[in-house]
Amino acid sequence: MAKSIKSKIATAIGVLFALLLAVSIVAIVFINLLSSKTEKLLTANYNTIRYCTEMSNAINDIGTNPLALDKFETNLKLQETNITEPGEKDATKELRYYFEQIKNGNNDPETFRKINKEIYGIYLLNQGALERKNANALTTASNAKLWISILASVLVLISFSFVVNFPGYIANPVLLLTEGIKEIAQKNYEKRIFIDNKDEFGEMADAFNRMAKQLYEYEHSNISKILFEKKRVETIINQMEDAVIGLDASNRVLFINHKAEGLFNLKAADIINKYAPDLALYNDLFRTVLQKDNKQQPLKIIVDRKEAYFSVDYRTVYNEKVNIGEVLTLKDITSFKEIDNSKTNLLATVSHELKTPISSIKASIKSLNEEKTGNLNEEQKNQLNNIEENAGRLMHITSELLNMTQK
Repeated sequence: MAKSIKSKIATAIGVLFALLLAVSIVAIVFINLLSSKTEKLLTANYNTIRYCTEMSNAINDIGTNPLALDKFETNLKLQETNITEPGEKDATKELRYYFEQIKNGNNDPETFRKINKEIYGIYLLNQGALERKNANALTTASNAKLWISILASVLVLISFSFVVNFPGYIANPVLLLTEGIKEIAQKNYEKRIFIDNKDEFGEMADAFNRMAKQLYEYEHSNISKILFEKKRVETIINQMEDAVIGLDASNRVLFINHKAEGLFNLKAADIINKYAPDLALYNDLFRTVLQKDNKQQPLKIIVDRKEAYFSVDYRTVYNEKVNIGEVLTLKDITSFKEIDNSKTNLLATVSHELKTPISSIKASIKSLNEEKTGNLNEEQKNQLNNIEENAGRLMHITSELLNMTQK
């Protein structure tokens, strides 16, 4: 079963990682070994040699230095806690035995000779251990150098092979695909690419070839039909009485009919495939329409030195719930606006003309209610009140009509 590119890359990187990990582990192990052996080399045995030197000096100064016994005692105690080599424990016990005799007043020269002998014996044991451990450390360092060199060489060789071969393995198929895409962009649908790899690159080449084949078939079977349909749609749009502009999903102009060309003072040849917001920078009407802030109010435009009114309709076009563009339609509603203005003027005129007789009626009612015009019976007063009330209603209705004309 052919491996995928991902698995091949993972395998190559995994091998490099394993080799790097192996080198790291070997280096760490040998470094720890060297550290451990060096530490032992420089501590226990070195300290014992130092203690022996101090005790040797102290035993030779016992007759002349009153502090020599204390110095010997101190170093002997340290030595008793620092026994590391075979035979060193027995020699230290003998040393303690002879030293106790000297402390008890035995100043026999033979005792001093035996103490120096035991000190020298302990010294030789640790000196030999130092030399042995030093040789061991050198052997460990040599082995570390050998193994690390071997693993590092293998790692370098594999890494070099990976660096030399892998970029071409990735780049060559991508280069072939790039060249194929450029040919397809130039409508060379006969272009084919061939990659023998049994992985994603091979699948990519097969997919590209299938695509090129389908494009070739589509180009030669449907192009005349598509061009005919496109021409028919353009003819229908150009025959519309409304101004129509089509935008794609990226706000680039797809089409504009003759009515819109005249209204916006634009030419289709100059704006097709242009970015609409860029065009709006130099066309006030186009900018106003694109801002979509005039949905509720009619748009007033001066056409042939006359005021004309248009309603703007924005329709988003979807293809399987995906926004593929927008159609802007400007419908001429000047005649409806003129009728509306006439209605408003009529209401204003009627309302204004009604206010004068109503005001006169109210003034007459006020005059009749004054005593100087004579006394009124109860029935007459009721009638005048009814007249005044109805006159007030008429005045209120007239005011409302005037307010409506002013909105």
